[in-house]
Amino acid sequence: MDGRLDKIENSLQDLTVKMDKMAELMGAVIRMEEKHVSVQYRLDNIDGRLNKHSQTLDKLAIQLAKVSKSSGTNEWFIRLLIVAIVSSIAVILRNG
Repeated sequence: MDGRLDKIENSLQDLTVKMDKMAELMGAVIRMEEKHVSVQYRLDNIDGRLNKHSQTLDKLAIQLAKVSKSSGTNEWFIRLLIVAIVSSIAVILRNG
């Protein structure tokens, strides 16, 4: 009968060791899940910031296009003004 009790005791010890290993594994899984949640939160935060920067860049691109168009018009106006002034000086010098 002692042999049977020894086998049962050994089996119980093996089960205890396996249960301890399972508890350690579950703890590791829980820690990994917590890290995953933390990383996902950080990624969501980064995505939000990137979207905000993207919208800002879009607004700046629109403003740049408007400024470029108006500066191009201003540049042509200044060129025409210079041509008019030079032409006026040339006419005054010929006649004067």
